[in-house]
Amino acid sequence: MRLLSVLLIFLTCTLSAQDDYTTNLLTDLKDQYGLEGGSLLLPNTEELVSESIITYGNIMVRDAAHGNQAFSRSKEVSVPSAGNNPWDSGMFAGSSNSVTSGDLIFVTFWARQKSSSSQVFVFAEDAISFDKEYYFPISFTPDWTQYFVAFNSNDSYNVDRLRFGFQFSSQAQEVEIAGLLALNYKDNFDLSDLPSSFSPFDYEGRDLDAPWRALADARIEQIRKSNLEISVLDKNGNPVNDASVRVEMQKHDFGFGSALVTCRFPGNNCFDQTYVDKVLDLDGEGHGFNVGVNENALKWRAWEQEWLGTPEEMVAAFKWLDEQGVTMRGHNLIWPGSDFLPTDINENLNDIDYLRNRIDARIEEMINHPELSTIVRDWDVLNEITTNRTLESAFNNDPTLGNGRELYSEIFNKVRDLDPTLELYINDYMAISLGSSNLVARYKMFLDELRDADVPFDGIGFQGHIGSVPNSIPQVEQIFNDFYQRYGKRMKITEYDINPAVDEAIQADYMRDFLTITFSHPGMDAFILWGFWDGNHWKDNAPLFYQDWTLKPSGESFIQKVFNDWWTDETDSTDANGQVTFRPFKGQHIITVTKDGETVETEVELLEDGEIEIILSDISNTIEVGGDQFVLSPNPTDEGAFSIDFPSGYSDLTVELYDINSRLIGTYNSVTQGKSIGHDLDSGLYLVKLITDDADFVKRLVVK
Repeated sequence: MRLLSVLLIFLTCTLSAQDDYTTNLLTDLKDQYGLEGGSLLLPNTEELVSESIITYGNIMVRDAAHGNQAFSRSKEVSVPSAGNNPWDSGMFAGSSNSVTSGDLIFVTFWARQKSSSSQVFVFAEDAISFDKEYYFPISFTPDWTQYFVAFNSNDSYNVDRLRFGFQFSSQAQEVEIAGLLALNYKDNFDLSDLPSSFSPFDYEGRDLDAPWRALADARIEQIRKSNLEISVLDKNGNPVNDASVRVEMQKHDFGFGSALVTCRFPGNNCFDQTYVDKVLDLDGEGHGFNVGVNENALKWRAWEQEWLGTPEEMVAAFKWLDEQGVTMRGHNLIWPGSDFLPTDINENLNDIDYLRNRIDARIEEMINHPELSTIVRDWDVLNEITTNRTLESAFNNDPTLGNGRELYSEIFNKVRDLDPTLELYINDYMAISLGSSNLVARYKMFLDELRDADVPFDGIGFQGHIGSVPNSIPQVEQIFNDFYQRYGKRMKITEYDINPAVDEAIQADYMRDFLTITFSHPGMDAFILWGFWDGNHWKDNAPLFYQDWTLKPSGESFIQKVFNDWWTDETDSTDANGQVTFRPFKGQHIITVTKDGETVETEVELLEDGEIEIILSDISNTIEVGGDQFVLSPNPTDEGAFSIDFPSGYSDLTVELYDINSRLIGTYNSVTQGKSIGHDLDSGLYLVKLITDDADFVKRLVVK
């Protein structure tokens, strides 16, 4: 529970007449924006609002009078030192009227900084659950500035249940705040009609001619594509000109995926065929996710308490996805906060031996699992260590440790000892979600400790839960650069979604741009959504599909970029040297070569510049006939040689021997019954073509 420094003073707007500040503000809103008819959600005078404000935490607050501003009084706030969390100190006022879900709410206040820098988190929240309607940091300026925030309420609130406020403990600072006022315009206007200093209708870098775009596209061309030179030859090794060559992408090397609800998959207790189908076919063209992660199934409490089903059912979902070519991550091994640990852990925080044994058993169970260990090769080993510090505090009591965070080194080393080939990640919402707050500095300090102790972690996961005021794209790029240069680790976006207060058109553009800056960064390996369908999303605002499975604007952006703009499907013809060159996106491709009615298909995985030879031979179009009459002996052969037994009526056969790629490696004329051919063949699969007066046919030969 958060301790409050003063008792809540509940006053309604009817106790006194509007003061000049409120009257003038309502007049300005009407004259400048055409806004009228809003009902006050806070008392109707500055004095009453000031008296209703609750303050808490390690701050000093003083009331000040002003005679030459639009407002007449302010709160001077002095924060002597940073807290562990931004919310360790703050102030707020509760709504004096009820709010209905969907209501259009407008909040305004004035503020300035009196110290050399500032960072204040502004919020509107549920007084009981602390769920936020909006939540973002502001760095004030030395000059008085009026700020506007507008949003459609995500929920309904009784009197005093919705509160508006500020959090101060990001850093030591002095700030001044005045003129807090909130209005409810119900459904009388659209969100876009209201002014907003933190507009959900725009973000830096959105312009189509923004400078970052050309640079990002150039990086994508450089790091996400490779040259592929294809040579088409006939069976005798001669170049084939004017052959049609198609390179058709099947799967990206870069990971594009989503958190997946494991009980939705075949055989499990909330199976949903549409959900399953969409995972593999997002666009109706057969293009789906190539990576995935469990939303809850492998989390410690969920696994042991069987939230979504039995462990066997969860593993069955992972196996099914793996069989479909979806590479699955593990989320998460240890989430060290009391809310996310099993009950018995919280009950034994004073027993270090007990904790160690339970942690070791957890790690061994998941990493040595007989089936998961072959499927999950990438784990979020630690999740949100910056704010979830229960285990750190418990192990701080271990006399063999320093600050308790040495536990994290123990965890990583144990996982690495059990399986040296796993990819081990640290996952957190810091950096992108909180920008430059002191929590990001703490996160870097923790990562520095792990790096300096040579802890074997491979990557950093950025959750990417985008707030109601999306980060600028240049800022996102700078964050990626900062962490990549500082740690030199691989990186992934692991939990992308966006606040529902952001306009849908902006959500679509932001998906396009955030996806682009991620795909263009040399340190990034994956972009993973935190759910893709509103029917299974913690904020009911998944990025791709509405509840009825129609595609959202942001879903259209995702599909356009991943399966169109960044997808290779090209056709060209060979030159006189039998060659043609493509520059496909890295990943799996099918190459189809056609010439004079003959077609050969070859599947390749392209991860770097490469060359491939494709042999055109009519062997690929030969139908196997007479299989019972012609016998290769021995088959399999371990001597690299074989003979052919064939019925009377056939004599002096012509035999052509091909490798598995249809390359002609030998021709044998006048082959008689029992004649040994094909000496010194390497192990592998071969194709033997028998040419007779009646028909040609192919037999398969295995050389051990």
